[in-house]
Order: sequence, then structure tokens, then C-alpha cells
Amino acid sequence: MRAISSSFLMLTAGVFAFGCSGSSGSDSGGPLGVGGGSVGGATNTNHVSTIGGAMTSSSIPTVGGATSSNSVPAVGGATSSSSAPSSGGATSSSSAPTSGGVTQTGGRSSSGGAATGGTRPSSTVTSPATGGSSTGGSTATGGTTTKASGGSSATGGSTSSSVGGTSSIGGASSSGGASDAKPSSGCGKTPALKNSPSAANQNTLTSSGKSRQFLIRWPDNYDKTHPYRLIIGLHGATGKDTDIGPSYFGLFPLSNNSTIFVAPSADGGLWSAATDTTFVDDILKAVEADLCIDTSRVMLEGFSQGAAMSWTLACSRPGVFRAAVGHSGGGVANPTTCQPIPYLGSLGLAEGNGQNTQTDQFAKWNGCTITTLPRASTGSHVCTNYTGCPTADPVRWCSYDGGHTPSPNDAGQSSSWMPKEVWAFLSQF
Repeated sequence: MRAISSSFLMLTAGVFAFGCSGSSGSDSGGPLGVGGGSVGGATNTNHVSTIGGAMTSSSIPTVGGATSSNSVPAVGGATSSSSAPSSGGATSSSSAPTSGGVTQTGGRSSSGGAATGGTRPSSTVTSPATGGSSTGGSTATGGTTTKASGGSSATGGSTSSSVGGTSSIGGASSSGGASDAKPSSGCGKTPALKNSPSAANQNTLTSSGKSRQFLIRWPDNYDKTHPYRLIIGLHGATGKDTDIGPSYFGLFPLSNNSTIFVAPSADGGLWSAATDTTFVDDILKAVEADLCIDTSRVMLEGFSQGAAMSWTLACSRPGVFRAAVGHSGGGVANPTTCQPIPYLGSLGLAEGNGQNTQTDQFAKWNGCTITTLPRASTGSHVCTNYTGCPTADPVRWCSYDGGHTPSPNDAGQSSSWMPKEVWAFLSQF
């Protein structure tokens, strides 16, 4: 990260108080200010962060912007009351298609493919949904735009919006190992690393001269000969690995013993593009040498500064990660270029509803069409695919009525719709 002038740049948007760490959606620290501008706006020194801004020398991370290299970012404050969705109109919290929902066939298989800095699986569509039926919704094929509040089927480069709690994503979900899996060197070995199915049981390694820790959770019926998908969960600023494990943003219960999860702890709770990229490299070496991993299906999910760190990892290690998910990202310098990678991003209306600070950059890198996507209605959410993306590298945007959290609820619902939305996206690869 580069040092930024100590002069103040002020944003035009209002300031809200949000948290940044872990599954609870809150960090300790100063209040987070949300700016609605594009990437590159500025942040003041009064411990106020912005979405889409650069970080000043006072060390405050921004959502969607850069961080000063000579300062320590800090995002925090309790989650604003605006993070709670308004009470208007309850909607379904289920992200799975309704009984009148998607009829789909096919899915995606991955194979080989070289990429700068590593190998990256190139995917082919065996038979995406080409007509599926829905009750109360519609069918979309090719480049047709579909918006459904009931159920719909969408394929290829189509835009499929899910409103309330309904999700429409092309391709079949997969569980367990794929037929074209690339087994790691740990396959066949009895694990020496520590598993954390409930209480934290940290693993440690030395990275860049420091002792660092991380959690692992593998399936209850772990098979050392079976290559598993690996998902790395990255906490928000001032957080730690136990903010993510053992539920891993709510994905572990949905994974049905198909996936291994890892949660690293940032040094001092704050992610660094320089040192933590190497730290994640070291974790992957250790995990892939000890456990049976499908190295063609390593994925990322992060919140707040952890989401911005997922951008850095995805773009600085092309071919290593198959897909990435980020919630309310900011606080680590934005990549300036990236090879295409599937990406799902989210941000609340209380934070500015800024697809321009979260997902537009991936849509650009993936070659998708960038247009203004649907905005969540009061008390609800809407998730929409960008059109024109390569089938292998979709980009999906989720707008919701709420604040700074990786686990927003619709009005009247006691649980978040987000885990099912994320799992549907990641498990298609």
C-alpha cells in the first residue's frame, strides 16, 4: 500500500456506524462512514472510513479503496441500528428456489488450463438450463434478462434477479469431489493438522518471520482419499479466526460434508496485502500437503477488510482461486487488474448500495456488461447476475436493505438469506 497525503478528502455521502469483524458483523474501533462514490475517493483522519475511498495516514480502512502503507487501518464501531432491516414487508429467508422454481440440467466441469502465476481450471458447460419452468416466474435463455419474484431459470449470460428470498443461478450445484478433481499431495495421508469442529484449536505456522495462526474444519466423515473443495474465510478488520469458524459465514452446515474450511487470523486483526498474501500462500502449502484438497476448487469469502483482502488474493494469485465472494469490501488497496474469476459481492442500502465499489470492477475484468442493477426494496434483498459474462466466470450482485454485515436478514426473518445465496454460487464450481 502506498502512503497517502495527510490532507483530508471529504466524501459527499453521509456517515454511518458499522462493524467489521466476523460473523457477528461488528468490529471494535471508530465509526465507519459510507461514501457512495466510485473507487478512489478519500477518507478523513477522524477514524471515518468510506466505501470507495482511499485511506489517509490516520490508518482507517476504506470500503473499496486504498490503504496507506505507513499507517495501520482500523475499522470498527458497533453495527449501526441501520444494519437492521426495516420492518416493511416480510419476505422469505430461503435462498433456495421455491417449489415452483428452477428446473435446470447440466452444470459445469473444470479442466486444467494455464494461467500466469499458477494453473487455473477452465470450465465448460455440459448442458446449462435451457428452458426450465417456473411458477410465478419466467424462463430465460441466452442473453435474455429475467427478473423473478417467484421462480425462474437462467443460463449463460442472462441476468437473473432473485427478490426476497428466491435465488436463480444457472448450473447445477455440486457436492464432494468432482470427476476432474486435482488431488493435492495430502491425499492418502492421516491429518497432522488440528481440526476445530467446535472449540477453537488453532494451527500455527511461521510466515514472513512471524508465528501466525489459523483454524481448519473438515467434514465429520472426512475421507483422506477424497479431494475436497477448500474455502478460505477472511474476517473483518480487528477480527480473528474465531469470528469465522466454526460456521464459516454459515456455509459449513450447508456444505453437507463436501468442503474443508480454513479461517486465518490477520496479524493484529488487520489485513496486509504484502504480508498476508504470503501468509495465505503458506497456509495453502501446509493444508494441501496434509489434507486431501481438490486444488482446482480453492475459493475465498471475506467480509469488510477481509473482502478487500479476497480481492487482493484473487487478483495477485491468478489460477490459484476458482471463485471469490466479498461482503462490504474495503480497507486494502484495490487491485488495478485481474484475470477473470467468478465473483459475488454484496452491500447494504445503508452503506450506499454501491455495486460500483464492489462488483463492477470484476464485471469489467471478466468482460461482462456493466449496467445499473436492481436495488433492494424496503425490508428485502435482490441478487442479480451481470449480463454478457463468460459462462465460466459469472459476476453476481446482491443489494439488501441493511447495514455493514455479512449476514443480513430480510424484515421479519430470524436468519440470514446470505449463506444459501453464497453456497449456491460457490457450489456450482
